[in-house]
Amino acid sequence: MNSPQLDSNSRAELLAAPSFELFALWRVVYRLVLAVPLLAAPALFAASNCLPPDEMKASLLNSPTADEYSDLGFWFASHQQYDCAADAYATSLQTDPAQKHADRIVFMFGSSLYLSGDIQEAIPALQEAERRGLTDNRVHLLLASALDSTHDTAAAEAEWRIALAFDPEITAGLDALSTDLVNGANFAPVIDLLDNRRVEPQRTPTQCVNLASAYARTGKTDHAIDVLRNGLNTAPDSSIIAVQLAGLLMQNRRNDEAAAVLELALQYNLDDPRLHEASGTVLARMNRLPEARQHLERAIALGDTDPAAQENLDRVLHALGAAPAAPSAPRP
Repeated sequence: MNSPQLDSNSRAELLAAPSFELFALWRVVYRLVLAVPLLAAPALFAASNCLPPDEMKASLLNSPTADEYSDLGFWFASHQQYDCAADAYATSLQTDPAQKHADRIVFMFGSSLYLSGDIQEAIPALQEAERRGLTDNRVHLLLASALDSTHDTAAAEAEWRIALAFDPEITAGLDALSTDLVNGANFAPVIDLLDNRRVEPQRTPTQCVNLASAYARTGKTDHAIDVLRNGLNTAPDSSIIAVQLAGLLMQNRRNDEAAAVLELALQYNLDDPRLHEASGTVLARMNRLPEARQHLERAIALGDTDPAAQENLDRVLHALGAAPAAPSAPRP
C-alpha cells in the first residue's frame, strides 16, 4: 500500500514545526537512547518521506506525547512503512524513556527495523526488549531469525530453543533450529528435536528432510527412508522430499522405487529441473537411455546449472551413439 502524500504547503508547515523535528531519530544514537534513558535529546532531523496521515497531523504539531509517537509508529507499520515506523517508535522512547510498556515499544522498534531490512540494527533493539523481560514469543522468533541472517548460529540456536520452550510445536522454530543443527553436523539433537519429543509428529518438508539427513548420517538409512515416505504422503507435491528420498533409494540400489517416486513427483511439479535431473540419473542407471536423455535435456532446458546434469547427459548420448552436446561458446 502506498503511503499518503501531503501537498508541498502542508509538508513545509510540518517540517517547520519544532515538535515535528522529534519525529525521526538519528539511527546512530538509538543504542544510547536505550542504554541511557536520561540522556539529553540529540540533534534530530525531519524525514520528508515519512509523512503522517491528516488525522494525526494536528497532534504532532502540538507537543506530541510518547503515546502519540507510538500511535504514529503503529500507523506506519500497518501501512508497511517500516523505516518510518522505526523512527516514530525510537522518537517515542526518546520522548519518554520511562513510559509505561516501554519494553513493548522497544520491541516494536526492533521489529520495525527487522522488517525494514536493517537486521544489524534490529538485533540490539530486540535483545534490549528481551533484557527488559517482555514476555512475547515474537521477540525470540524475530531475534533468532535476525541472528541466523548474520550467521551467528550459536546465538540463533539459543533463541530458537527459548521460542520452542514457549511453543514446542511452532513450525518456524522447528524448521530453523533443525536446519542450523544439520548444517552444524549435530545430528543427535535433530533426532531428539523432531522425533523423540514430538507430540504430533506431522512434519513440514524442511523438518522431514532435516530429520532424514540426521538419520542417514548416523547410519540409520531405513529410518531416513521411512521419514521421507511419510513426509511424501503428507506433502506429495514436495520436490525436496522426493529428490532426497530418490537419492537414498538409489544409494541402496533400489532404482525401481526411486524412479517411481520421481515419476509421481513430476505429476505435481512438471517443470522442476531437480526432478528431471534425478529422473534422468536413475533411468540411466536402469539403462532406460532414451527416457534418461529426455529428462536430462529437460532439466538443462529448465535452467539446471549443476555440472553433473551435463556430464550425465553426455554419457547417455555417448551410450546412445549420439554426439554429446557441444559446450557453449565462451562469451566475448
